[in-house]
Amino acid sequence: MESVFFPEFEAAHLKCSGRALVVGSKVYKKRKDRRLLYKEVVGVDMLAGEGVDVVCNLEHTLPAGLGTFYHIDCLSVLEHSRKPWTLAENLQRLLEPRGTLLLSVPFVWRIHAYPSDYWRFTIDGVQLLFPEIEFADLCWGSNTALRHGPRVGSILLDGGNPFFERTEVYGFGHKKE
Repeated sequence: MESVFFPEFEAAHLKCSGRALVVGSKVYKKRKDRRLLYKEVVGVDMLAGEGVDVVCNLEHTLPAGLGTFYHIDCLSVLEHSRKPWTLAENLQRLLEPRGTLLLSVPFVWRIHAYPSDYWRFTIDGVQLLFPEIEFADLCWGSNTALRHGPRVGSILLDGGNPFFERTEVYGFGHKKE
């Protein structure tokens, strides 16, 4: 389930006229098939299932014939990667020069195994993982706010106990030439 502000962020940036790659394309319950957003698209996931065109782990050697893409969707995937730095390197290899990347990663979020959950990310961490991407927009998003700047998830009181609301990092950028 995405934060309430992700659709707003996505609508501002999602413009793809070429071949697209949806990373983590397996359709889980209550999720939409993101492949339907694009004309020419390949859905890739580590697990077979609905929405998956190619089963592969993009942390490993890239499959022959996969080609390159003008746009890559990578939403709520990096936290499930054992080596997100390798996955990020391979995504940058698959992206055409000036191609776009739409990204979301958790900063504060419950543990959720699909099949495993390893990492949480900051804006600085995302920039470090994707040095070839020039981000036009990189911000914090939660269920109550979309924030451009250093402040992150609010501390709410839940029965007198501190509770950090779900907060993600959203990014949109293009590969440098």
